Amino acid sequence: MNPEWSPHPRYRLYTQPASYWPALRNLSPFSDDAEGAVGALEREICLRFGVNAAVCVPMARTGIYLALDAMIQPGQTVIMSPLTIIDVVNMVILAGGIPPFADICRQSCSLDPGQVESLIDGRTGAVLITHLHGESAGAHAFREICRAKKVPLIEDTAQAFGALENGCRLGTIGDLGVYSFGFYKNVNAWQGGMLVSNDTELIARIRRTTTGWKALSASRLFSLNLRGLLTDVATWPPIFAALTHKVLRFSQLRGISMVNRKLDPEDGASKLQVMPDEYLSAMTCSQATMVLNQLNRVDTDTDSRLARAARYHESLAGLDGLVTPHWPGNKEHIFTYYPIQLPRRDALLRFALTHGRDFAAQHLRNCADLPEFEEYHRDCPAARMASRDLVLLPTYPRYPMREVERNIEVIEAFLKSR
Repeated sequence: MNPEWSPHPRYRLYTQPASYWPALRNLSPFSDDAEGAVGALEREICLRFGVNAAVCVPMARTGIYLALDAMIQPGQTVIMSPLTIIDVVNMVILAGGIPPFADICRQSCSLDPGQVESLIDGRTGAVLITHLHGESAGAHAFREICRAKKVPLIEDTAQAFGALENGCRLGTIGDLGVYSFGFYKNVNAWQGGMLVSNDTELIARIRRTTTGWKALSASRLFSLNLRGLLTDVATWPPIFAALTHKVLRFSQLRGISMVNRKLDPEDGASKLQVMPDEYLSAMTCSQATMVLNQLNRVDTDTDSRLARAARYHESLAGLDGLVTPHWPGNKEHIFTYYPIQLPRRDALLRFALTHGRDFAAQHLRNCADLPEFEEYHRDCPAARMASRDLVLLPTYPRYPMREVERNIEVIEAFLKSR
């Protein structure tokens, strides 16, 4: 009988041993033609998602820049959520846009449609919605608003690849969708992304912009593979329970900043003046092959996550002091994490650590309050509270249901202890 390792980690990569072979093959001088594999991926997504055109991009944030560069005029506004990574705001600004922030709905962490509609005016070049935590932001409602106002709608679907809304894949409902194949995404190519649209001319313009970009270097790809391997080892349950979690617990309880900063993906992020070169590396054959090899399991993985999210929701929704997401009862939300919000988030995280649990704080900032974006400041109280209160509970397919039950027990115990 296998030993019961606990706790399991807050995150695990969506990798298998075979995930490493395409990248290693790319190091060979006899590797396949990248254009063929990338083109095959673009055609396959069009077929599976029922969309007219697709183009691979270096990463999702670069895709947002390329989309806006092709869709807006310099000085136009791009209405967006402040609860996002700092680089999304950077991409808007570098594309010549001005980011008026609209507040979010507290429960969904998605843009408030009423606020968006009130901000649209003659200067608006686009509306950018974010499907956060694998939850649908209500793209059809925003599409109706944008069509009535004759403003393009862009869907940031970086955290919701494969989710459905009214039978349509998220990313295909607005004028353009952005996908991510980044490190911790549910389809992982180490780095990379894709834009999709029914506007074939728009995708053609974007493709012309990227023509001639150099492919991600072999050394960079090897570095990402090595980082992935080390992450897989550190989060392998026997090693995580015996070593990694003990290090994390000690560091977080003792405030060891050198370690704790590594857990914050936004640590060190700042306003950009120019586009970094690393954001302009085209996807390789091996990355496209990695994505193609994972497409058949996307919906199966969603079913696994939904089972875990349903158990959280059944026990936690309605508990005093917790804000939990709306439960749609279908694949409209794919719950890459199950987000909860509560005041004194840090107290819960410390309580969880001392009780053998591993939860994650959501490290997104309320960009509307950041000093580097002071000129775009707008009061967004719901985003401010969410950035302070969000905790992400694990849902990934390899996360055992017994660990879900233990997480629920610890959260209930914490709420009773207050």
